[in-house]
Amino acid sequence: MKKSLKIAQAIGVLFGIGMIIGGGYLAWIILARLLTFLESANPSVSAAVVGAMATVLVGVGGALYTQAQIKKREIEEAHRARKVELYKGFLDMVAKMMAEQNENVSLEPPSPQELVDFMVGFKTNVVLWGSPKVINSQLNFQKVSESGGNVLFAVDELYKAIREDIGLSNKGLDKRQLIKMYLRDPGELDAMSDSNKALQRTSR
Repeated sequence: MKKSLKIAQAIGVLFGIGMIIGGGYLAWIILARLLTFLESANPSVSAAVVGAMATVLVGVGGALYTQAQIKKREIEEAHRARKVELYKGFLDMVAKMMAEQNENVSLEPPSPQELVDFMVGFKTNVVLWGSPKVINSQLNFQKVSESGGNVLFAVDELYKAIREDIGLSNKGLDKRQLIKMYLRDPGELDAMSDSNKALQRTSR
């Protein structure tokens, strides 16, 4: 059985090679005859033939380029839809985490185990779908979380990287604007930032 399969594969390879060689030989014959015809034909006829061929080649090239661009846009749109789905899950999880600090929100915060399981899956998907900027921002977010730093600042940077990755502009957004949208009192973040700056100046 295996021997028959190998023979069939060998025949297929040989047939493919033969088709390539035959196609190349046929193209060479056609080109050679065309050149011979152009050399012997009236200059005006030759010019007309060359012009027609150029028109056909440009048309075919343009059509192939257009199809390639359409295909590329279709692939990018499919990737964008997948990224939006992935990032939406992350934003929803962060919203649940922040809901714990706001008694006016009815969202249930995730349990520690739910959060760990989600982040493992999220990081796996980011490796497959995220841009380099999103991956770096995610690593920074993890580093800040583990070191006890200001997670909100890191989340804001990650949000901006996410928006950029799905084709949205961050132009016109001040620092921390995105994370402020989730706070009951956005001014708290400014006060926190001023406090951190004062602490840094004192430590120097």
